[in-house]
Amino acid sequence: MNTTAIIIAGISGIALGLLAYRILRNWSIAIAIPLLVVAGAAVLIPEKKLPLETSPTVAVDPNLPDDSGKSVADSAETSIMTLASLQHTRPVEVPKDGYVGSDACIECHQDNHTTWAESYHSTMTQLATPDVVMGNLESVRLSFQGHDYEIHREGDVFWADLPDEKFPDVKSKRKVVPLVMSTGSHHMQLYWWATGDDRTTGLLPFVWVAETGEWIPRNASFLQPNVAVSQEIGRWGQTCSMCHSTHRRVRSTTSDTWDTKVAEFGISCEACHGPGQPHIDHHRQLALAVTNTSDGTSEIKQDPIANPESMDKVRSAQVCGQCHSVVELTGGKEGIEHLNMHGHGFRPGGDFAASHKVLRIDEHDATREIMDPNNPAAAKFNTTFYKDGMVRVSGREYNGLTDSACYKKGEMTCITCHQLHQSSLDDRPVKEWANDQLKPEALNDQICLDCHSEDQYNTSHTHHAAGSSGSSCYNCHMPHTTYGLLKAIRSHTITSPNVAKDVAAGRPNACNLCHLDKTLQWTADSLKKWYQIEPPELDKDQREIAASLLWILKGDAAQRALVAWSMGWPAAQAVSGTNWQMPFISQLLDDPYLAIRFIARRSLRSLEGLDDLKVNMFGPPEARQAAIAAIAQFWYETQESSVSKQSELLFGKDGLDFERVQRLLRECDNSPVVLDE
Repeated sequence: MNTTAIIIAGISGIALGLLAYRILRNWSIAIAIPLLVVAGAAVLIPEKKLPLETSPTVAVDPNLPDDSGKSVADSAETSIMTLASLQHTRPVEVPKDGYVGSDACIECHQDNHTTWAESYHSTMTQLATPDVVMGNLESVRLSFQGHDYEIHREGDVFWADLPDEKFPDVKSKRKVVPLVMSTGSHHMQLYWWATGDDRTTGLLPFVWVAETGEWIPRNASFLQPNVAVSQEIGRWGQTCSMCHSTHRRVRSTTSDTWDTKVAEFGISCEACHGPGQPHIDHHRQLALAVTNTSDGTSEIKQDPIANPESMDKVRSAQVCGQCHSVVELTGGKEGIEHLNMHGHGFRPGGDFAASHKVLRIDEHDATREIMDPNNPAAAKFNTTFYKDGMVRVSGREYNGLTDSACYKKGEMTCITCHQLHQSSLDDRPVKEWANDQLKPEALNDQICLDCHSEDQYNTSHTHHAAGSSGSSCYNCHMPHTTYGLLKAIRSHTITSPNVAKDVAAGRPNACNLCHLDKTLQWTADSLKKWYQIEPPELDKDQREIAASLLWILKGDAAQRALVAWSMGWPAAQAVSGTNWQMPFISQLLDDPYLAIRFIARRSLRSLEGLDDLKVNMFGPPEARQAAIAAIAQFWYETQESSVSKQSELLFGKDGLDFERVQRLLRECDNSPVVLDE
């Protein structure tokens, strides 16, 4: 920083300190702020913009130590190697058991193959070739928690220079390994490297985020405490390959070594339709499909291919449930051994329950009474379900669907709303369809109106204006109470808002995720008035302070994450306004959970004047704390006067009530949260 910048930073810091004293009446904080500003960042605030200096996590073209140890690369010149020549060091595609691969479908099903190839299912796992990788892997250095990671390209292979985890305290102990596979291409992309130990892979401890085009530490991409990053050796073979590839056989050779083979990388045609070879044989040798019955007549054998569109709701949903559920294999040790050698026994169209047990917290199951995060036996339930048994994480939609009355009492299944191949009549851009793979009629209330009479569903039912976000079936009955992929997503358990049940479960309710400026008492009174739902006994804060502020200031990490996302949700902003959230969301830029910092920055960028907000969320805390102070000043100078002085938004007669804000922050629920996305 030059002399002029230091002077400007010092003046800004003094101004912030005086403002802090004016608001907080605390000289210690007031004196500390100028020092933090000068040490952490130069903060320059123009009239309507707020650029903040960032200390990038990424630096280009580093100079790393010359004594790096090499592992896989030792045996050959990296410049002439290709991923094909490294096949023996990585998971490999070996079609087996009637699986033939998606390319075999092109001959007869070109349109379906094309739409599948345009979906994110097809690119869930890929070889890390230059045309596949999304991150800037040509020459980049990543640093986090005192460790450096260099990635560079030689030929068509990307190489990573990593710390050697066998010697965590010796920085000079390093290894150079090839990146051989990627996972994901929609929201983020991860990269796997070959360990050189059979087909076992490790994970690069950084994730490329497609939304913002930046690297973040992997432990910032999941909602979990800020623990040390891990290279997670063996994880793809042990866990990820089960749903991120088709017909995987992992063949664990030791506790840490995996000889993983799959029919195809990604979620292919055969993942949903079953092995293709019998189907091909059926059509190419149709004459052989004619058999004579006992009475001398002939009949055509049935085509063995499976089609979820033609199945009953149970079998159809189970096709998706093989990956989108909370599940464990049945059969004990023998079942695991069979899985390792031959893959699991489920085939689309069969009975999923014959080989898998879907895990739930049933009303009569004693499991729901042991929701103890320190109890390993209850870990799956703590990380996956709310206290009342509702699934709370993404990728487990089968549990939500099958817990819903629309499935239990009706005919609703996954493909009621979703289409796995875009229709030729759907004029949306391919990327828009691929985002959620929804049918056009599922973008509005039409899917619901196919079963629920429009005469019953009108403003007298919703108590909201027709066409408003509050009149949408989804916003009330499938609210954003599920977490995953650095955002809130819609719950697939179709329910109705109920303050008593939601509070008991520790779950934000649909009404207050949209009406961010209203209290729980306001919601409970409205539901009582409109639907005769009895309100619960609420404490003083729940009666007097907006629910969103209780969740964002004193809630647990999951509540903070969901509400931080909702603060940037356009529907909620339209209902609740956007001129009061800034000082509250900004507190989350220094949250202990890295994922929450990322979500908070996204929501802040959606507010007027902060669209260019830059702050290093993963570096030293001084820059983040300076950013929080600067945002508070920016809000105070540009928007504070336009805020309706509502006590539920923590305003007193003299403006924002910082004493109550600080009291809520002190009462924050800091119990550990690890969500199993």
